Amino acid sequence: MASAMLDAAPDGIMMVDEDGLIVVVNRQLQELFGYDRQDLVGHNIEMLLPEDTRQLHRAHRTRFRVSPQTRTMGAGLQLSGRRADGAEFPVEISLSPLPTSDGLRVIAAVRDISVRMARESEAREVRRVLDATGDAVLMFDRDTLQFTYVNAGAIAQLGYSAGELLTMTPLHVKPTFNETTFRDLIAQISPGESHSYTTVHRRKDGTDIPVEAILQNPLSDRSNESGWMVSIARDLTRRLELEQRTLVAERHVAILEDRQRIAEDLHDLVIQRLYAAGLGIEVIRGATTDPRISERLSQVVDQLDETIRECRSSIFELSSSAATPSLRGLVLDVCADELVALGFEPSVLFEGPVDSTGEDVARNLVAVLREALSNVARHAQASAVQVTLQAGAQLVLRVEDNGLGVPARSLRHEGNGLGNMAVRAEKFRGSCQLRAGHPTGSVLEWTVPSP
Repeated sequence: MASAMLDAAPDGIMMVDEDGLIVVVNRQLQELFGYDRQDLVGHNIEMLLPEDTRQLHRAHRTRFRVSPQTRTMGAGLQLSGRRADGAEFPVEISLSPLPTSDGLRVIAAVRDISVRMARESEAREVRRVLDATGDAVLMFDRDTLQFTYVNAGAIAQLGYSAGELLTMTPLHVKPTFNETTFRDLIAQISPGESHSYTTVHRRKDGTDIPVEAILQNPLSDRSNESGWMVSIARDLTRRLELEQRTLVAERHVAILEDRQRIAEDLHDLVIQRLYAAGLGIEVIRGATTDPRISERLSQVVDQLDETIRECRSSIFELSSSAATPSLRGLVLDVCADELVALGFEPSVLFEGPVDSTGEDVARNLVAVLREALSNVARHAQASAVQVTLQAGAQLVLRVEDNGLGVPARSLRHEGNGLGNMAVRAEKFRGSCQLRAGHPTGSVLEWTVPSP
């Protein structure tokens, strides 16, 4: 009866005496190691172990004999058995001491865990692959909604630790759902099917991130209904930023095309008509003998000439490249930056194709303008500043204020700031002059040759 009971056990079982000799084995142990009963009984148990662990096992047997107790052998270690053909395989061993009149006996239950180890290895590989993706992968129980697995992507996306997430449900991170609406959503997904939707996930720090989520109901091996669900969520923040940038770029291109069209119309139509009108007025002025009419017509021609110059300036501005910040924009930015220090907004006037200025010259000009306005704010006690930038045969930056003024003296004796301005001009074979204004104030004029 006892032998039949041992043979009915699912694991390999053997009994060993104090000297490590095998006393009893069941059928499962014989099949597990590939030995017949007579090849095992009476032989040392170390024959079932890999050669490199036999000596260490003898020491373990000695310690176990001193303090025998029921326990799992080698807890936390990976144990191996050795079959008759020399093949090694992973095992799990449980030990139970049995005192007898003939001395201590030890009952060992041995289980082949090769299949389990293979499955665990596969599971680790799956987890490694899931952790390698940047998307959040979360599994949760369909009934309780509690998360049962989260990958590294979910931890990074949501800002919670794995331990924290495994105590939570999707409702803790989906502010747009309540329990009723979320359960209605998963109820619509049949086994083997999935549903895609966009929503937001709320991170631990309270920030919301847009996500594209896929909710899947995997097939179960046991029934048509699965007890768990898989949620895969991809952070859309970067994609939406790129889409917004693309939209802005497309709008920018459309604006540039429209500006180019306007510039062409100004050049081809408006300026030509103004020029023709000016010639017509000149003819009329030459035919009149009234000096008052002649003077008035001359003023009109001058106004037309000024209008033509302004139109040409506008054409250059409209046609300027958007690949780099325009010099006009940089000058206006500097004037805006100095508004607080000055206490008022400088007046700005552009003449000619200022945006065709080279990058190196533009960078130095902006530095000079910033220094000049800073000097006015610190020393001039002015209430108005006129900034003029002219582009023609020369590029001229003029900063005029109505403050206390300065005596006509050498620029190089006006401090490091003004000296630096002169150096920046000389770098391009230009000049920088500071002179008294009329009737008050001062005028800084920075001039360099145009390319």
